[in-house]
Amino acid sequence: MLLMFVVSCGGGAATPAPTPTLITPPAPAATPTPPPPVNRIDQELLGAAGVTASCDHPAEAQLTCENEASATPQFHVTINAATYARWSIHFADLSTPLTGDETLYVAAEQAGNLSPNLYLVERSGQRVPVALARYGLTEGAHDLFIPLREIKTDEDVTPNFAEVVEVQIVFEWADMSGVLTLHHLQFRSVWQEAVAPAARAQSLAAALTVPAGFAVTAVADQVREMTQFDFDQDGALWVSQQNGRIWRYTDTNHDGVYDQRLLYGAGFGEVVGLLTDPVDGAVWIGGRGRLLQTLDSDGNGVVDTRTVRLDGLPWGRHQNNGMVWNPDPDPFTGEPAHHWIYFGLGSIDDLEVGGPWNAAVLRFPRDGQGEDDLQIVSQGNRNPYMLVWAPVPVDLTQPDGPFAWQLFAGENGPDFNDAPDEINHIRWQHHYGFPEQFGPVAADAVDGEPYSGPVYAVAAHASASGLAYISNPAWPPAYRTLYVSLFGQVFSQESVGHTVERVTLTTVEEKTGVTYRGEPTTFVAGLDRPLPMLATPGGDLLVGDYATGVIYAVKYVGE
Repeated sequence: MLLMFVVSCGGGAATPAPTPTLITPPAPAATPTPPPPVNRIDQELLGAAGVTASCDHPAEAQLTCENEASATPQFHVTINAATYARWSIHFADLSTPLTGDETLYVAAEQAGNLSPNLYLVERSGQRVPVALARYGLTEGAHDLFIPLREIKTDEDVTPNFAEVVEVQIVFEWADMSGVLTLHHLQFRSVWQEAVAPAARAQSLAAALTVPAGFAVTAVADQVREMTQFDFDQDGALWVSQQNGRIWRYTDTNHDGVYDQRLLYGAGFGEVVGLLTDPVDGAVWIGGRGRLLQTLDSDGNGVVDTRTVRLDGLPWGRHQNNGMVWNPDPDPFTGEPAHHWIYFGLGSIDDLEVGGPWNAAVLRFPRDGQGEDDLQIVSQGNRNPYMLVWAPVPVDLTQPDGPFAWQLFAGENGPDFNDAPDEINHIRWQHHYGFPEQFGPVAADAVDGEPYSGPVYAVAAHASASGLAYISNPAWPPAYRTLYVSLFGQVFSQESVGHTVERVTLTTVEEKTGVTYRGEPTTFVAGLDRPLPMLATPGGDLLVGDYATGVIYAVKYVGE
């Protein structure tokens, strides 16, 4: 501001200067405070405060969005394969970022011909799709459960879950027309649900044939492509699926039928090995040349720690399969129970062994840290799918007398010739012939020099796989023995297997030691694809049907 002073020329008093006016500049605009991160896990996303939703599409697509940001958005869609229509929901920062162990729950209702994809979108814009039809979205109302670790690229890469800030439903890559309404969208920390065998499962159980005095009950279903069973210290049943899911089933009212199940984990690749650890509560998972030790460290029932304990085993046509703990003491080397994990590793091709660990029964210590800790138990086992440590009576005519632990393996024979499958009594450092010797050794040969013969030679292509040993004193003595599931032919035109066989054992004294021979009889007939088997904590037989997804309990009820 310019100040002017006027002075009189006549010698009079000076005129006082005016007081200056001070102008205060405006304060800078306040920077808006970003909203604090919010917890969106186990919370409804549709219509939630702080969650934004929008629709977009090119001009050539027809999409009408109704209430897209509300609790019940609805989309009317008509597109062709050359265009797309999209709904997006953005939830910004999360106070608890996703880990990938959550399950995305989507409740949706569809009318018309729609096949949308769902995308998880990272902060960077990177996104990974999954087809909603894969999880059961068809016409009508559906509850969809999508384990986040099952959302992967074609290269088997999962999103960076901690960076996921958006979910999109995109109609694309196909001609489609219809209406989709969403009712729920939630990231759930635990997928747990009530279950009960459906009427279909009970009908399948009623159609099975078992010997007089035995009864079959469907105790669970909805678990197709099951591969292994195990029981934990609490008596809960653990079930693995070939698609990489691990379930824990419980019978809360103790009526013999499972009424709750919880998804422990998913996205493990192809799972064909499953073993719970009674020492520290870990769950061991095997397949595709790896052994993982997993833990639920926060106690919510869901895996949150994965440690690779063994990796890089050669695999191809076959891989590392079912696992069992050594009994107490280990019959081969004397360690206490739960020191060794025994498992089979199959050949890499039909008649090609592969590496030094292939076509063998192996063992790995529970504190092992890699291939250097592996030990070979036996060799020449083409594809030993399941092992069982059996408390075999020392005198087979005295089933209630003293017993000795014996190891047995079910072995798949070649796919493209008519050599038999085998049930083998696994003895320390024995060779069971593959790929040179199939079936029994020659009459003039010594068993075990160089090759050991099977307990019995199973029909070719029957796929001898699951094993269990029943020692339940409530069962008749003749039925306290070894059982094998015959999955059935895969590459043969002739139908064979599809049953559970009882194997009556006979002791054989060989120059190389005591072993066994077995006589099979059909125990359960009418199954589709029997695979995992296990003796229950109560001593009965549990059988899983890979094709139907039904789990059966076989009990002796008296004639």
